[in-house]
Amino acid sequence: MKLYASEDEVYQIRIGHEIVAAYSEIYKPLVIEDIKQNLKQHADIRPDIAGGRRLEDIFAIATYDYWQYGIGTAEEFYNELLGSTDEKKRQYLTFRGRFDYIDQLNKKEDLHLLRNKWHSYLLLKDAYKREVLLLEGEQDLPAFETFCHRHPAFVAKPVGLGGSEGVHKEEVGDADIHTLLNKLLAEAEETNSRFNTVIDKCVLVEEVIAQGEEMAVLHPASVNSVRMTTINMGDGDIRMWYPVVRIGVGGNFLSSGAVGCIVAGINMCTGITETPGSDEWGKTTIVHPDTHIPIKGIKIPRWRQLCDKAIEMAERLPTLRYIGWDFVFDKDKEWIVMEGNEVGEILSQFVYHRGEREEFEQLIGYKPTKEYWWQGKYPSRFENV
Repeated sequence: MKLYASEDEVYQIRIGHEIVAAYSEIYKPLVIEDIKQNLKQHADIRPDIAGGRRLEDIFAIATYDYWQYGIGTAEEFYNELLGSTDEKKRQYLTFRGRFDYIDQLNKKEDLHLLRNKWHSYLLLKDAYKREVLLLEGEQDLPAFETFCHRHPAFVAKPVGLGGSEGVHKEEVGDADIHTLLNKLLAEAEETNSRFNTVIDKCVLVEEVIAQGEEMAVLHPASVNSVRMTTINMGDGDIRMWYPVVRIGVGGNFLSSGAVGCIVAGINMCTGITETPGSDEWGKTTIVHPDTHIPIKGIKIPRWRQLCDKAIEMAERLPTLRYIGWDFVFDKDKEWIVMEGNEVGEILSQFVYHRGEREEFEQLIGYKPTKEYWWQGKYPSRFENV
């Protein structure tokens, strides 16, 4: 089994199936089924990218692309990489490929400061400006009861996951608080177990952020956010990488790619959106389907304050030089931290429809020396690697 760059789909399909067979400890039946379901969803929404290929062939090509380039399943569609050239694929900071750079920029021992959402809150509590409570077990019932009296609606988040996995809004209503506690802990344990995290049964409950009208008007049902990716160059030099706004759709509470939120690029100088909307299915939106607001031309409120806040947050975590911050504009007209992501994805690539790998490498002054992202992480079962 030889792995090399090729635009021959017959080869890609064959090698994709061989990789699955060779790495059976990774490609378990449930994993394969999850990948195929995800691919089918994307192919149904973007048949132009699927190009009439059979699902089995798309799966094999995506597997090849993952090991050759680090391309994630969804990236095949929202970055339009399925069936594209080797040259185009190499232009992108891919889902797995980006970890080579993050490993250089972020101190491994300090990743928990953002990976563990409770640690993040304790460290940056003043920037959150809302109440957050950690639930670990029965001993937390009294504090949880008090929390629910103050916040009859709240947000629940598994402690150690990203990508909005397991995040949802909860209404207390007339629920028994003890039963609700056990439900939240069980849900967090089940969600975390699917991702093999070390935090099995912990969940955060957070006060719901009351948004300022300027951002809430974009889609009132969701918490609309701005992603500011900061890169700490050292000596007080903080750079920001192509900020984007994320706007919810369809009455969903989350402004997340998982529920099809709209993402648009923000001009760094003016704080005004300069692109149409894109979603993580690869579709373009000119006008918001629910609020009918044109996506291009949105003025982000208090833009300078937001930029200053992003710089301040980056300076407080000097050993994590690459961070994807999500900020929300609150009812007091202040930008507050929703969360920081120590391995945040580069969202600007599908918004601007271009690969940003070379530009990123030039900025940070680093180019990976390994040929493949997985070297050192997985054993090689290829003849030529």
